[in-house]
Amino acid sequence: MDIAIRKYGGSSLATDQQVASAAEQVAQAHGQGKSLVVVVSARGRKTDELVRSAAGLGRVPDSLEMDKLLATGEAESAALFAIALRNLGVPAESLSGAQAGLRAVGRHGAGFVSEVDPEPLNSRLEMGRVAVVAGFQAQNPEGATMTLGRGGSDISAVALAVGLGTRVCEIYTDVDGVHRADPRVIPGALLLPWVDAETMSEMAFSGAGVMHARAVELAAAHGVDVVVRNAADWTRQTTIVGRSTDVPGAGGIEGRAGVVAVTHDRAVTQVVVNGGAGFAALDTVARMQIAVDSVTWRSAPSDDLHMAFCLPEAALEEALAEMAGVVRAEGGSVETRRSLAKVSLVGVGLLSRPATTIGALTALKNRRIDAHCVSATQARTTFLVPRARVDEAVAALYEEFLLDLDENDLELMSA
Repeated sequence: MDIAIRKYGGSSLATDQQVASAAEQVAQAHGQGKSLVVVVSARGRKTDELVRSAAGLGRVPDSLEMDKLLATGEAESAALFAIALRNLGVPAESLSGAQAGLRAVGRHGAGFVSEVDPEPLNSRLEMGRVAVVAGFQAQNPEGATMTLGRGGSDISAVALAVGLGTRVCEIYTDVDGVHRADPRVIPGALLLPWVDAETMSEMAFSGAGVMHARAVELAAAHGVDVVVRNAADWTRQTTIVGRSTDVPGAGGIEGRAGVVAVTHDRAVTQVVVNGGAGFAALDTVARMQIAVDSVTWRSAPSDDLHMAFCLPEAALEEALAEMAGVVRAEGGSVETRRSLAKVSLVGVGLLSRPATTIGALTALKNRRIDAHCVSATQARTTFLVPRARVDEAVAALYEEFLLDLDENDLELMSA
């Protein structure tokens, strides 16, 4: 079968008209003989609404019940999408992640896909049906619903592409593809026609909201290309290259080294652990499978170890609750700094270009933006800046590294 995997994000399904429009696109492809699996996210801000409803009841909800609650958002989208397809005369069936063969392990709220059973989807595709799968969810070994973390529908789509042996996964969203900066912050930010998976993974982890970092990593590990395009306008797109040799021009960002993009993330908090309890706190967070970033520490012969790291705000309260007892037992204390945000340069060979960091710091200094912390790898350099000034920081770095110029412009400048 010629199987196509399409994922529609929540922002592209927010209204009934958007659902109908997306269904028409799928119906047209079905009429051309394609076998289609459609993965959907919860519509609009539905997940946030469900989280607020649970929080309004007072106590921190049980993680299993919370997963059951959050999974209903995607189930709603899948059923509505299937209804829209049937109204167009297309045989369609909505499925939960478990019914679609997705299995996961780990903790509730942050599961990892362990395997995909292709039989449930293959059997439906062989009957000519369009399978509409609720993303973001799978079944754990106990048979319970387990969600994959915010943005997890991307993971669902790529995992199904891997399980069904499909070489391309299509992501439909409300932007044209992957830009060199958030176009809401930098209007007209250039679109990247190609981006390698390693660079895209760094961009996603450091704040680019187009794709989930784990989905990009999964695609790269199994040689799946991901095409990102606007659900309302297919004239432009970005290909995230998981197959390094099969796609012409896919060797990095059109061969460009150095800074490729600038990303930012407002939804982080810096946690500072004092009194020698930093390692215990970090170990607690690691066992919770919560990713940390920008880890720093300092100590002196007469001083205890002080450690700081950034946590995603979505996991902050749960992490603080788990750390509290451990830190107290070590005689330490925890403070949070919620007034900071991350801004990052993402690219290739950044440490091999020492001028990158000093150029960025100078650009920030010239705008009187304090950099509270700097962490760097070959692929990403991250600065913590005042949250109220993060947009200015993005603009300063975008301008400093000439990200408004495409490859042809740069070649003319160097000629």
